[in-house]
Formats: sequence, structure tokens, C-alpha cells
Amino acid sequence: MALTRRDARLPAVPGKVHAVIGMRRAGKTTFLRQLLDERRATGPVERAVYLSFDDDRLARLELEQLGFLLEEYYRRFPALRGPDRMSFLLDEIQLVPGWERFVRRVLDSEKVEPVVSGSSARMLSREVHTSLRGRGMATVIRPFNFREFLRHRGEEPTHEPLRWTPAERSLVEKRFREYLVAGGFPETQGLPPTLRIELLCSAISRTPSCSPPCRWRPTPSASATRTRGRSFPWIPASSRPSTRAAARTWVTRSRPPC
Repeated sequence: MALTRRDARLPAVPGKVHAVIGMRRAGKTTFLRQLLDERRATGPVERAVYLSFDDDRLARLELEQLGFLLEEYYRRFPALRGPDRMSFLLDEIQLVPGWERFVRRVLDSEKVEPVVSGSSARMLSREVHTSLRGRGMATVIRPFNFREFLRHRGEEPTHEPLRWTPAERSLVEKRFREYLVAGGFPETQGLPPTLRIELLCSAISRTPSCSPPCRWRPTPSASATRTRGRSFPWIPASSRPSTRAAARTWVTRSRPPC
């Protein structure tokens, strides 16, 4: 199945480690695989290498073994060492302690374009800049924007909005309503609402014991106490809002304890 092309692009800045970051299930691994296909389409396939450290065969890999992997690559393809730059795509790299030192060394000593990706807190934009000592450039992968949402469905407009027919405009408006409801997480597209919510909760929840608001369902006791049509079972009765505006504020700021 063809992968939906993303609008994100690596910045064209030489001499940097490209860090592909973003929340879980937003499509970082898919983006790396698309980069792999693009690099291999414009040159020898051996010039682009993808490794996922989430693979059980690479589990518990130590820092010095990253260097062994690179050396073994050059032993297999010695003619590729030196003349042109190769792409080294490293997914879930945070699973290798000390990976920052390896990519900094490779960046300084070899003609390699390192592209790393991961989902942990250590792969946040500010952490990447700190750990790579200013050598990193972050590319954030987010859920589908609306254009990508249409592209995923094979309905991306091919011309400007002013040239849309009434039928095309109505279709885009219909899809926009669906986008506002379903969101842009790639793997939730086309799922029924119950499965979509369950999948999103599993991706967002940090611990199994945490009960995100999307999992909450009113109980008879909770339904009995309402404020202008709103239920706030986790807020003490004395603190519940008394106006609609206050209710909206509580909804956005309050959540069940985790």
C-alpha cells in the first residue's frame, strides 16, 4: 500500500544532525521510510541505510556497537566511503545510551547525513539541541493537516479554491467537518468512533493507571450532579462552576486525577 506523502521536509542545512521528533503514532517511522525511498530513488540504494532500534534483533545494543555497524557497512561497500554523502536513518535511537556522541563523531569524521528519530522525552526539540551541542536540527512530525487528510483519501484538490466547482467545494467542506471530528492521526483514519477513541487514549496515556478524560463515562451518581448540562465528577461540589463561561474554563483546565 502506498504511503501518504507528508508535507514535512528536512531543512537543507549541511553539517547538522536531523532529528525527526513528535508524539507517538504521528508517523515518524513512516516519514523515515519515505525519506529512505526518496534517497534510494536519486542514487544507489546502498547509499541510504535504515535501522530501527525497536527491532528485537538490535535490542540492548551498546554505544560502541554503533561504530561496528558503520564500519561493517563500509566493509561491504568500500567504494562508497568518501566520494559522496550517504544517509544513515536511525529510528528509536534513544534506546541506545550515549547515541549523541556517536552521531557527533560520525558527522565530524565521515561523509554521512545522520537522521535520528524517537518518541521519548529526551527527543524533545530543546533536548536535541542540548544533547547535540547545537549540531541538531529538529523536524516535527504532527498528525495529518487537512491537506494531508485529503491526500490520504485521494481527494487532494489539484487547483486553487477559486477554481473549484460547487461540487468540489461542497466535498471539501464535508471532509473538513469529518476532519474536525476524526482528527489527523494516520492510523485512526477510517475507524469507527469507539475504536478511534480507544486507540488515541492508548497513544496519549502515559501510564496504564492513568484515566484520560476521553475514557470517562458518566455514572448514575455523576449524572445526578450537573451544572448547566456539564458533569464534573472529579471536582468537589463546592468548587463546581456556576456559569456557562466558568464551565468552559473548568472543562479545559480540569481533568480526572492520574
